[in-house]
Amino acid sequence: MHKTSALTLLASTSLIPSTLAAYTLVESYDPTNFFSKFHFWDKKDPTNGFVQYKPLRSAAESGLIAIDTKSGTVPAIYIGVDHSTKDPAGRASVRISSKKSYNHGLFIFDIEHSPGGICGTWPAFWMLSDGGKWPEGGEIDIFEGANDDRHNKMTLHTTLGCTIQKMSGFSGKVDTPNCDVNAQGQGKNTGCGIKHPVVKTQETFGQGMNKGGGGVWVTSWTSSQISVYHFHRSQVPADINNGKPNPTKWGMPVAKFAEGCAIDKYFKNLNIIFNIALCGDWAGGAWTQSKGCSAKAPTCQQYVQNNPQVFKDAYWMIRSVKVYQEDAGNRKQMQKMKMVGREVQNWLSRRWQDFTEVGPVNVDQAWERDPETLEKRGFGDCKPSFLPFDYWSCR
Repeated sequence: MHKTSALTLLASTSLIPSTLAAYTLVESYDPTNFFSKFHFWDKKDPTNGFVQYKPLRSAAESGLIAIDTKSGTVPAIYIGVDHSTKDPAGRASVRISSKKSYNHGLFIFDIEHSPGGICGTWPAFWMLSDGGKWPEGGEIDIFEGANDDRHNKMTLHTTLGCTIQKMSGFSGKVDTPNCDVNAQGQGKNTGCGIKHPVVKTQETFGQGMNKGGGGVWVTSWTSSQISVYHFHRSQVPADINNGKPNPTKWGMPVAKFAEGCAIDKYFKNLNIIFNIALCGDWAGGAWTQSKGCSAKAPTCQQYVQNNPQVFKDAYWMIRSVKVYQEDAGNRKQMQKMKMVGREVQNWLSRRWQDFTEVGPVNVDQAWERDPETLEKRGFGDCKPSFLPFDYWSCR
């Protein structure tokens, strides 16, 4: 027996999740163009670090930046710190900010080596608003840690009114729930943070991560959420490597900031930033909390100034940063699908009462509870399936 229903027609349309993950590459930061697309910060470190950020020419001449074509399997961008002098004014380093700012997107960071896990260091790649007084416009910390940390922390910084309310839907652990930098009960400027789950065999920050060849971090930013995904080198999805990223196939993100924050109100015009800070508010302030680091010197500054050789491995090796935007047609289709999904759910709830006399329940539950009634009513060839909503497909 073959029956056709409105649901069959719906199933035959293009409203299928796998077709909705359509993104267009709008910017590629790679070895062919990387440094020309960034501004070099050469002012005082706003986080009070023991560091001197160098401008482009000085950084290049002193070997703090380069295009590396020998170390890895593919060309990569090198960004490091001075590891030969004992300058009492601070160790030379680099902080760069993309010339272009963004509102929404899929940001894919392919990192071969990071500077993390070394006492005195505070490296990060992050996104910061290009205007207003901090934290107006918002800040997204995608990869960040200090001293001998072994696992990454992802954080949002905002003004009053943005929080993490939903504690599920991601694999990380909420460390602080309030994104307001002046929130009571949290340290000043802390923001809302989610720590990467601790897996001893797979470190997400520091030298353990580097030994595995680094990996890929992805930030998905839309009007409704900001999510962070992480993949170790051997686990990078093929769709990312092929230039056709499809977040619907990646499973659960490490961090997700959604309910409790009006994203478009708090985040706008963000630039991509890479830097390697030394000491400062976090690495310096938390120095005594690390037994391993505090045993090396009384203060962070003393250690960083007097031990240049330990910072030889404090460098970024970046394969690329790619920015994708969701296709306009894709966004409209997603909105249409959600609307149709709600209509279908309402229709099913009404019809289930007529067909099964078991009340408005989920499709799978209806099939499991009363299959005999469904058979008698002529729906024996109908099987439950799943889209973003439940439906019947009669074949």
